[in-house]
Amino acid sequence: MDVTTLIDAVARIKSEADELTHQEIIDRLSGPLAEFTTSTENQGFAEAYRPSGNYTRLLLNDPQEPYQIVLVFWGPGRGSPIHDHDDTIGAVSALTGETKEIKYIVTRCEGEHVKLTQGSEFTIAPGRVTPILPEDDKQLHLMINEERRWAATVHVYLTAIHRYRQYEPAPDGSFRTAETSLWFDECGVGRRMTRSARS
Repeated sequence: MDVTTLIDAVARIKSEADELTHQEIIDRLSGPLAEFTTSTENQGFAEAYRPSGNYTRLLLNDPQEPYQIVLVFWGPGRGSPIHDHDDTIGAVSALTGETKEIKYIVTRCEGEHVKLTQGSEFTIAPGRVTPILPEDDKQLHLMINEERRWAATVHVYLTAIHRYRQYEPAPDGSFRTAETSLWFDECGVGRRMTRSARS
């Protein structure tokens, strides 16, 4: 599946989302995302791309669209802080390499501080999809590339994320929430993927 077909599939699911349950949305996103991330052409694009740093985030679709398809490159040993997804529904899979995901659950809120409990762990690999849901036990996670080579993951957010919260550890064992803007190193990269697949 090429990037244009994935974008079209996500746009169609977005237009039907009000009539679907959360699980139905995840089921409909998972098939195209798994097909996209197991494509050797798409994997070849990721392998040939030269990230600008140890963590690079590219928006594949147009930034004016109401959803986001994001390609993230993770250097060896590179990970994210614990973070939420601003109540969007989405899914994540790996395009190259493997990335560990650890989910977290909020067990208590005290102003800007929360207590978290570690939940499930999942290995994200090409074709393996993990959901992002608004429910408390499926919203917060961290991701880390524990391998010695680069990894690339594809994240689909059915509602575009502009701001989200990171959870920073405090000395007392709680976590302080910090609102953060979502940024991209480059936008509209899907056009380059399409040209690359044609050449």
